[in-house]
Amino acid sequence: MKVKFNSYILTILIALFILISHYYIRTVNYSNWNNVLGWDVLAYYLYLPFTFIYDDPGISNLETIQHIFDTYHPSGTFYQGFRLENGNHSPMYTMGMAIFYAPFFFIAHIWASISDYPADGFSFPYQYLIANGVMVYIVFGLFMVRKVLKRFFDEKVTMITMALMLLGTTFFHETLADEVGPHAISFACFATIMWLIIKWHDELKLKWAFLLGVVAGLAVLARGSGIVIGIIPVLWGVYNKDSLLNKVELVKNNWKQIVGGILGLSVFPLIQMIYWKAITGTFVFNTYKVTPGFDWLEPHFLKVFFSYKKGWFLYTPMIAFVFIGVAMLWKKNKNIALGIIIFFVLNVYFISSWGTWWQGGSFGNRYFVESYAVLVLPLGYFVQWVLANKVLKYVFYPVAGFFLFLNLFQTWQFNNWIFDGYSMTKEYYWRVFLKTEVPEGAAKYKEIHRTFDNKEIFDNPGDYHKKTVGILDFENYNSIPFESHGLAEDTFASPPYCYKITKDHIYGPTFELPWFKLTDKEHMWIKVSFNYLAYHDLKESPASLVIELDHNEGQYTEKYKSYDLERLETKIGQWNHAEFDYLTPYPLSEKNDVIKIYPYIRGDKPLYVDDIHIEVFERKW
Repeated sequence: MKVKFNSYILTILIALFILISHYYIRTVNYSNWNNVLGWDVLAYYLYLPFTFIYDDPGISNLETIQHIFDTYHPSGTFYQGFRLENGNHSPMYTMGMAIFYAPFFFIAHIWASISDYPADGFSFPYQYLIANGVMVYIVFGLFMVRKVLKRFFDEKVTMITMALMLLGTTFFHETLADEVGPHAISFACFATIMWLIIKWHDELKLKWAFLLGVVAGLAVLARGSGIVIGIIPVLWGVYNKDSLLNKVELVKNNWKQIVGGILGLSVFPLIQMIYWKAITGTFVFNTYKVTPGFDWLEPHFLKVFFSYKKGWFLYTPMIAFVFIGVAMLWKKNKNIALGIIIFFVLNVYFISSWGTWWQGGSFGNRYFVESYAVLVLPLGYFVQWVLANKVLKYVFYPVAGFFLFLNLFQTWQFNNWIFDGYSMTKEYYWRVFLKTEVPEGAAKYKEIHRTFDNKEIFDNPGDYHKKTVGILDFENYNSIPFESHGLAEDTFASPPYCYKITKDHIYGPTFELPWFKLTDKEHMWIKVSFNYLAYHDLKESPASLVIELDHNEGQYTEKYKSYDLERLETKIGQWNHAEFDYLTPYPLSEKNDVIKIYPYIRGDKPLYVDDIHIEVFERKW
């Protein structure tokens, strides 16, 4: 019997392609499942090993943390936990992803316990089974997307839409090498939510309402921004006053099911709240205290859309079709348009307002990936419209084909370290465009390489222009004001004054240098030199020079670096010279970021400083 090719077969083929590609990349490109549970993923995962293996849900045992880092090197520092006053650590993220990992964690623990692998939560069985296990959710999401599309479109439109969205966007990369991250799994959640919304409105049954609540609650717990999808079931079928009144009546007549949905929504968040109460002492805790937060009044739209660092349209040009589809959605299907359009606008606004808008070491804009499970519908309507046009469809096919090819090829480039998740620039992008290896000399056009251990050596000043941006000699050349009580004339490096820092005023003069006044580049080196004098051993009463980047008037501090003078060879009772080089972090906002530089004492003995000199080095290209 001849089997007709259809969307179900296509879904199976896409699933197989993803599974095979994922296994190959994890085995070959990424060191045979090494460090699957590192970096940000560790913040999602910490709940499981510390609760069920180490009997330490508060993550308070520093020796255990150190052992994990010494043995498995999950990241440069333990930034994934927020240190509490009671000695506990709260993971940086909520436990939604840990719930997804849990089945495979427990299977891996059994495997490790009956084998020679350490049953410590991080050995090979845990890395291997969690990375492969979560693919179940991702594949399930593919079939959910197909179900949603089939409710609105014929086979041809469904197949084309699936191919473009699943293989022609950064969703594909997220399934291959970031599968344990939240985005591809949240995509599956969003796809399931969309299907359950449809099922509940079709049948008005309690089971669909409850399941919708459960999945939505888990989606929000996996990634807080998932709350935006809640607008879609509320506005499903609403497009004017009469339809709004009908929706209100529908809710009133089915209030028991609404209650069931709310109960389902509460299941997993209640577990989180109980955990917070036990660990932090409060039922609600802000896990994002160690993040830069949101720039609500100055979202980074242009950078998010068009930058060479992570531009949505640059690294996912297929999304242009989605924008057109959103614009025509009201005309095509007003029953679903309002909720999806508001979801789309809010999601873009939230993501663009996030302080670290470039989203870490990702291929393109990974934060949008989960929303693609919703945006398949406007994409589907665009495809339906363009296929009905006898002329446009012949333009559409080659353009869409190129976008799909480009995404697959650039995904390959990224996973073979031709594209860089942190350091892309316009100059570098075009030098490696459609290249299978990095051309000689191209690498220097990337952004500066920032290490995670802060071991920075400024060894190429010839590549930079130099300018002086700050001077304090406390006599003739003073680029900033300073407190007169600190002036001392009993000693100095250059006459007649220096500045004395005492236990009553532990901070010396502070330079506050706005980023936009220093450079228009993505980085700069800052060299601070000064003379200092101490009449005591600095190891007994230490002092430091601090350089940091402050965002939004100190709301968040990035790369606080303390240069401790007791580490230097200091001659007691004599003037000494110190010089430090500081590589700036990537700016969160050129307009609102400020470089702060100041000396301070950490003991009770005074320190004298003089002739503070600050230079900025800007790269020549």
